[in-house]
Amino acid sequence: MKPEEYSSKDYLPLGYYPWPDLINPHAEQMGKDMDGWIDNEYTFLTEKQRETYKKMRLHMCTARMWPDLTYEQSIPCNRFMLQYVALDDQIEHSSLEEIQQLRVRCVDILKGAQPRPEENALYQQMALIRDEFRALMPELWVDRFIYYFYQSFRYGIELEYPYKIAQRPPSLTLFKTIREYSVLMRPYLIFGEIESGLVLPEHIFEHIVVQKIISYMTRIVAWQNDIHSLPKEMAKGTEVFNLVFVLQQEYNLSLKDACSQASRIHDEELSKVLALHAEYREFGEYQEHIDKFVYYAGVGLQGVNSFYLETERYRHGGVGFAWPEISRNLNK
Repeated sequence: MKPEEYSSKDYLPLGYYPWPDLINPHAEQMGKDMDGWIDNEYTFLTEKQRETYKKMRLHMCTARMWPDLTYEQSIPCNRFMLQYVALDDQIEHSSLEEIQQLRVRCVDILKGAQPRPEENALYQQMALIRDEFRALMPELWVDRFIYYFYQSFRYGIELEYPYKIAQRPPSLTLFKTIREYSVLMRPYLIFGEIESGLVLPEHIFEHIVVQKIISYMTRIVAWQNDIHSLPKEMAKGTEVFNLVFVLQQEYNLSLKDACSQASRIHDEELSKVLALHAEYREFGEYQEHIDKFVYYAGVGLQGVNSFYLETERYRHGGVGFAWPEISRNLNK
């Protein structure tokens, strides 16, 4: 198979998952909101980058993943979608020290620090996200969100760094461990608790079965992302943190065979989620909370897959991606 013959829908077509494929009724207004933020707040980006982000229609990822959010609830979720995607994209050429500084500063702001007037939209928007979530959700949930943001950054983005610099992937075993965090899905996954209105108490959230379900679901999105983003990453030529590339290296596979193996790994993770949720029903009065949590996470999996199939973000040749400027320091 030649790279130009690859199509992610051959592996993960529309409606692939056993949950409904829905769209939030406020999607149109969410799009207007996001375009306004891009034009008026994200002025540290170039005009070309801003136009590229608008063409990605990232608000539809929010609308598809969390279709039952009220408009008020959707605002911080949609705001975070743009902030986190732009943050991840634009640190591509940053040093490890710059990435660590950005993580520390973002976490400080989420915990209550105020951004300085000269700090760019990545920091200014983080403060708005914090305040909007605090107005909607209990402190327990906000602390959970902050911790998952920290985890994804500290044990995902930062642990990827040396392999990206060396332009060689780790072993498949280590890759799976890091990729679970670097896909940046953990803070998004708990948005289902906003939709359901059922925030898992800490002793339930920390239960090994719940944590294993979260782990599997996060990996499913990682393999989704690797399958759908492959055209963009093949165009880049230097990306190493993709399941397909790791499988090619570890087992000396062709592109076609590596894609088939990646699809099988994805399906195995999905089967584990469904089996674990079906078998373990020992949460007593909190079983409804768990069932809702899994349902909304599943709708999120279905929704993000649908978004991947419709967005221009991962087009062949990388033409739909907002590539960062090599010399940009985002901490200034």
